[in-house]
Amino acid sequence: MAEKQIYGLQLLTFLVNKYDYQIVNIKGLSTQDYWLVNLKNPYSLICITQDPYTRDNIMGSSFGAVYRALLTTFTKSPQCLILNTHPTSENFSLEKITQIRILENQVDPSLIQIFPGIESVVRTVNNVAAEQRKLGKVIQQKMRSEFISQMKKEGTYPKMTMIIAGICIAMFVVQFLVTLLVKDSVTSAILCGAYYKMNVVGAYEYWRLLTAGFVHVDLWHIMMNMFAFFSLGMTLEKKMGRKHYLITLLASIVVGNLFVLVGDQNIVSLGLSGGLFGLLGVYTVMLFSEGYYRNPRILSNFLTMMMMNFLISMMPGISFLGHAGGFVCGLALGVYYSESKKLESLKKHALLALGSIVIGCLISSQLIIRVMPVYGGTDARIVKSVKQFHLNAYGDYLLDRYDAQLERQGEEGYKEYLTLIMGGGTDYEEK
Repeated sequence: MAEKQIYGLQLLTFLVNKYDYQIVNIKGLSTQDYWLVNLKNPYSLICITQDPYTRDNIMGSSFGAVYRALLTTFTKSPQCLILNTHPTSENFSLEKITQIRILENQVDPSLIQIFPGIESVVRTVNNVAAEQRKLGKVIQQKMRSEFISQMKKEGTYPKMTMIIAGICIAMFVVQFLVTLLVKDSVTSAILCGAYYKMNVVGAYEYWRLLTAGFVHVDLWHIMMNMFAFFSLGMTLEKKMGRKHYLITLLASIVVGNLFVLVGDQNIVSLGLSGGLFGLLGVYTVMLFSEGYYRNPRILSNFLTMMMMNFLISMMPGISFLGHAGGFVCGLALGVYYSESKKLESLKKHALLALGSIVIGCLISSQLIIRVMPVYGGTDARIVKSVKQFHLNAYGDYLLDRYDAQLERQGEEGYKEYLTLIMGGGTDYEEK
C-alpha cells in the first residue's frame, strides 16, 4: 500500500472512531475513494481520496459519478468535504463541495477547528501491513459496538419482527412434532392452522385466513421466508412504526388468503409469503414516493427482487393469488400510511379501494357452493388425527360439516365414506 493510501485509511479510522462517521457502501460504482456520512456534522458527506482532483475536472471524474448517485439519498444537498492526500492536489471551494489537501505535517488550520486532533492523524509508518491491520481492527470494533448499541435503543430494535419470527419458528417446531405423531405433513399443517378450503367453506373456519401465515412445513420454506422477513423488517418496522407495520403484515396475510379462497380450488395454503408481499408493496410505495428509485443501484436491486419474486410466484405449488393479494394490500396501506405530500390526495382513495376489494372477496366467499376437488383421504386423516388428540367433539363437528358440504354439492353418504376410511374399511385414497 502506498504512503498516500495509508494516509487515507488513517483519516478514515479517525473520522469513524472519533466523530461517528458512517462508511458508505459504494459497491458497484468504480472508485477507490473512501466515502463517509454523518448528518450531524456540518460536512455531512466526506470523500477521502488520493486522486489529484481539480476544480475543473471534479464533476467529470469518478468522484462526480459517486457524488451524483449519493445525492439521490439525501432530502437536501449536503455540504461535501474532500480530504485529498495527493501532494499536488489543490484547495478549492464550490457551492456545496470543498477540497482540502492533507499530508503529514501539512494540515489546514480550518480542518483542525472542525476536527480537533486531525493534525496528528496523517503520519508515515515503517510497517504498512501492520498499520493496515491495526486500523482495520479499530474500525471493526467501532462498527460492532455501534451495531450493538443501535440494536438496544428503543425503536431501533426490530422487536415486532423478532416476535413474529419467533411465533413462526415455534409453530414450525410444533408442526414438526405433530407430523411425527400423525405421519403426514399436510394433515399436521392443517391441524396447526394452515388454510384448507374445505375447512374454511364447509366448517366456517375463517380464522385460518390469518393463522396460515404462521405455519411452515419444511426447513427450506421457513428459512427463505425468515431471511426475506428480516431483510424487509429491519427497514420497514423502524420506518413505519410497530403498529402500522404489524397491521400491514397481518392484513396482507388475510387479504392474500382471501384471494386464494375466492380464486383457487380446494388447496392447502400456508406461510408468511402473503405478509411478505404486503411489506414489499409498502416498500414499493416508499421507493417511488420518497425518490429512492433515482439511485441506480437501489432501483436495480428493487427490480431484480421484484423479478425474482414474480418468477417464484409462477412456480408450481406456489400460490400466485396469495402473493398478489398480499401485494395489493401492501400497496394500498403503503399509500395510506405514507408521509409523502405527493400521496396525500390518494390516501382515502387507497383505503376505500382496499375496503372494496376485501368486502368484494367476503361477499364472493359466501357465494361459494362447491369445493372442488374433494380429498376424501385428507378429510379422513384430519378427523382421525383430531380424535387422536382426544378432541372428539371437534372431530365430530368436522365430520358433520364435511358431510353437509358434500350434500350441498349434490353428493350423499360422505360421512359414512369417511367413517369407513377411518375404520380401515378402505385405503386413504382421495375421493
